Amino acid sequence: MNEDKSIRVIVILSDGIKGHLNQSRGVALWLSTMTGAQILEAEVPLLSGAARTRAKAAARKLVHGNRRDARDWLAMANGDAVVRRVGQWFAERDIHEGTREVLIISAGSTPAPYNLALGYIWRCACATVMTPGIVGTDPFDFAIVPEHDYPERKPNVLVTLGSPNSIMKKEIKKQGEALLKENPAHSSKIWSILIGGDDGNYSVSPEWIKKRIGHIMKIAEQEEADLYITTSRRTPPKSVEVLKYLVTHSTAVRYLLIASECDFNPIPAMLGFSTEVFCTEDSVNMVSETVTGGHRAVLLRVEHKKGVKKMLQDATAWLVGAGALAPNI
Repeated sequence: MNEDKSIRVIVILSDGIKGHLNQSRGVALWLSTMTGAQILEAEVPLLSGAARTRAKAAARKLVHGNRRDARDWLAMANGDAVVRRVGQWFAERDIHEGTREVLIISAGSTPAPYNLALGYIWRCACATVMTPGIVGTDPFDFAIVPEHDYPERKPNVLVTLGSPNSIMKKEIKKQGEALLKENPAHSSKIWSILIGGDDGNYSVSPEWIKKRIGHIMKIAEQEEADLYITTSRRTPPKSVEVLKYLVTHSTAVRYLLIASECDFNPIPAMLGFSTEVFCTEDSVNMVSETVTGGHRAVLLRVEHKKGVKKMLQDATAWLVGAGALAPNI
């Protein structure tokens, strides 16, 4: 970016996935703190069926595209509303195409082509969090990718230790006080449990909940510690039901929030008052937020899925550890 220019506006494009939005907000928040930039958010269309397939295939052209390619792709991908909204924001702030005072940022694969397309149209800087499928990281001015994704070392790739997030120590204490006011603790020992869910590699089954979380509840009762618990939208419904049953039979639990039943995110508040934080190993976001909040993350090992994919992952990890493969191929 030009040395005599500072970022005035940061536009976050979201696919509605909380984990993705949280990472984009994390990067935007820190940039805003340093530059005073205003943060604006817009959701991109969520296509399905044949329309989604066509848009994904056509997005490859954006890797080496131009403004005309961008307009054609946005028309195909139902992006006119996003173009109008961003255009209105820029007009209200006297921002013109070609400015280097704007940064468009997104996380994940779905909003990445919209990000690039708007970048072509407005000729402004674009950044992606994580490595998006189809278009990759090369077309972006900046790519913020966590080390555990083994990113390629390139000039535009910024490698982070964990997932970016919007946890700020000075804010979480206030949020923690507010949550404790509504859900008071009875002990000076306050343990938070952050439960993730199923994905391609891990499983948080009802049996695991009963065994592991039930065990922590018993220890908390013995230690006279209070428990504050939240789940992920990925936590399976049957596992949630078992968790609810355990909570009704535990004298240690002071708070339970089921992510699939409530839009409120209690994690920042919980990090503001906890003396110990437990995280399931599947959620890099939860672990990263915990560490950013100044806590030690006590990892809870969950069930690992088996199959060809797992076998290939284990084999690749072994080859990387043995030095036979580079970690960034």
